[in-house]
Amino acid sequence: MSTPLSLPARPARLNHIVVSSLIDEVVSGNLSVGSSLPPEQILCEDFKVSRSVVRESVKILEEKGLVVARQGQGTTVQPVDLWNLLDPLVLDAYIRNDRSLSIFDDLMEVRAALESQMASRAATSLSPDQLEELHVRLMELESLLEDPPGYTAADIAYHDLIAGFSGHLLARSILRTVQPVALANAYYGRTHRSREDNLRSHDGHATIYEALAKRDPVAAASAVEDHILGSWETYKRSLYESKSSTGQNES
Repeated sequence: MSTPLSLPARPARLNHIVVSSLIDEVVSGNLSVGSSLPPEQILCEDFKVSRSVVRESVKILEEKGLVVARQGQGTTVQPVDLWNLLDPLVLDAYIRNDRSLSIFDDLMEVRAALESQMASRAATSLSPDQLEELHVRLMELESLLEDPPGYTAADIAYHDLIAGFSGHLLARSILRTVQPVALANAYYGRTHRSREDNLRSHDGHATIYEALAKRDPVAAASAVEDHILGSWETYKRSLYESKSSTGQNES
């Protein structure tokens, strides 16, 4: 008799719960740098799982750079600079536990650096058909100015199209890894809340297109960097002003 297909899913699900919980404990600081994970038996009891599940979970944490296991010393928490912040689970936990939200400033700087390089590449290699496809996407964006959610989705697709045309596979892969995690956070994911937001963003998209159409790699890189970092600074300023206003009203 064959084994039911549903059976293997249970230990995998248990493993995910243990891994996610331990990542949160480390990233939140509940398990501080240099401290040891609880003994296997304690983890088994806390999560109500087998030793094999605990061992595999700890091994996954070690692969992500959060902990290191040493013979006779147990498993200790590693410094943050050794964590793999490109791992979606680690990045998600870091975002949720970073009260200063400085991780978004870092993310935008990385995004601007990568995308400006990709735009520079694309400017020198775009075919007429690719340029036309990009123009069609730009017109689609213009048609969505009154639709913030729709504009947000089309905005992401526009940038990804340029990334694809650049042929820079590694940079595009990095952005595709971190963007969905960041967008899931309300703070990062609400940069298009109104027609005014969309208009400001659209000006940047149009400037990027114009530089690409002129086959100007320097102008394309500069346009992308100005667009990404400028939009982010504007959004942060509006957010802080909103919070300040709310605080004054409450006082």
